[in-house]
Amino acid sequence: MSVTDRLGRLLFIVPYVAHRDGVTLQELAEKLGVSTSQIESDLELLAMVGQPPLTPDHLIDLYVEDDVVYVDLDQSLSRPLQLTHEEASALVLSAKLVGDLGGLGTELEAVLAKIAEHLNPAEKEMVAVLAERVGISRELPEGAVSASLRKACEASREVALEYYSASSDRHKRYRVKPLGLVSHSGMEYVVALDIDEDDHEKLFRIDRIGSVQVTERGFEKPRDFDLARFRTQRLYFGERAFTAEVWFSKAVAREVSERFSETDVTREADGSLKVRVSTSSPAWLARWVLPFGEDARVLSPEQPRQYIAELMASAVAAYRR
Repeated sequence: MSVTDRLGRLLFIVPYVAHRDGVTLQELAEKLGVSTSQIESDLELLAMVGQPPLTPDHLIDLYVEDDVVYVDLDQSLSRPLQLTHEEASALVLSAKLVGDLGGLGTELEAVLAKIAEHLNPAEKEMVAVLAERVGISRELPEGAVSASLRKACEASREVALEYYSASSDRHKRYRVKPLGLVSHSGMEYVVALDIDEDDHEKLFRIDRIGSVQVTERGFEKPRDFDLARFRTQRLYFGERAFTAEVWFSKAVAREVSERFSETDVTREADGSLKVRVSTSSPAWLARWVLPFGEDARVLSPEQPRQYIAELMASAVAAYRR
């Protein structure tokens, strides 16, 4: 049973039960076409749903007595939902993209139609156009990207892939020679040589790869390539890597320190701290540091400092225009 099927049941159970004075497990099972044990499993998951800070009084109070399911919503959840036009457009579009939600398509379409009634003509047209352009494929098996890349590594075949770059905030097509897969801090990466950059060694996060096309073109792996060097406590970033030292004020010190090992943090007497960050991208470092405003400053090396200075100069010039 797919994740989409279960999502459909979870979205259905709460409002269905909340508007009735108790619903039997058997009725829910028959309504949703699953076993009572599956309904019980869904209820266990729903019991952990709520609003931040997710204390008991902010969770959905969902319980079973004598095989009858009851739901008591938190007061804030039981009030009529008020949406802005932007929120309503996003909700309608996202729901349409998910699909029929485990067989509840008719009920879902009725709800979406009511929401869409309050959109202006331009917003309705935008939602309709986007819904036609974008869809969610249910045919792609879980782990398909990893499986394709692993086979390409074993067969030494070149790969064309579409990749989202967080540093540039855009999708890009790459032609690569995949060398191996490695896991680090819960993330899976493929180590590959970028063909269009003179076989420059790079790491690509698997979850940011949109598509993979394994070609018939073979290649020879570098004789000195050693995948073991990537399996270290700190992720390797390639020959362009550098370690930046970033200062953070006392105001954000606690927030920042929670993200790093104590070995990478130097605490100052005034409550501020310095953090050592390894990366290969000045653009990524800038995108991470700039939202802190005056509470953050790159101390070294000079390359990312200069990059940020030029970026800010361009921003000032744009605002002046």
